[in-house]
Amino acid sequence: MNIYIERFGVKKSQQNVSNTATTISSQTSLSTTAAQSSISIGNPSGPPCSSYTTINDPSRNIYQSSLFGNCDVGPLFNISNGGSWIRFVGTGGTIIPMTLPGATRCGGYLAGWFNGTLPATMGTIVNATVCFDVNIFVCNFMTEVSVINCGSFYVYFLPPAPTCNGRYCTT
Repeated sequence: MNIYIERFGVKKSQQNVSNTATTISSQTSLSTTAAQSSISIGNPSGPPCSSYTTINDPSRNIYQSSLFGNCDVGPLFNISNGGSWIRFVGTGGTIIPMTLPGATRCGGYLAGWFNGTLPATMGTIVNATVCFDVNIFVCNFMTEVSVINCGSFYVYFLPPAPTCNGRYCTT
């Protein structure tokens, strides 16, 4: 079975495409040179600091303003489980921004930002809100999320965005 990335959601396909898929222990790694992004899908039933999905996606950065149409509503965010533990890595950024990045940022029309406080203590989980904004509307759409401090990085429990064109930004 071939696996490919479509708008940063994982889909199954019977057709051949140029992306690669490799299974290593309990993770599936996907990459695409066209978007210069990669995704590594972790075990959804393990502890969040070691069993997360990794997203390396420069187009999610708050300074990306020319890309539209990307949505975080696909299977990558595990609709059946209410969300997935996600770790952002790479040049696009490692955390969701703590302030409104502005409309049409991060490769989507509705820019998602973290409206809360990151946990200061390792192993602590905090519940908060991610707001998705356009123009002057603050928290036009919102969703409840969780974040855990894993020592040197954060992992977010992110549900699908509340509407298409909503995208979790990074910085």
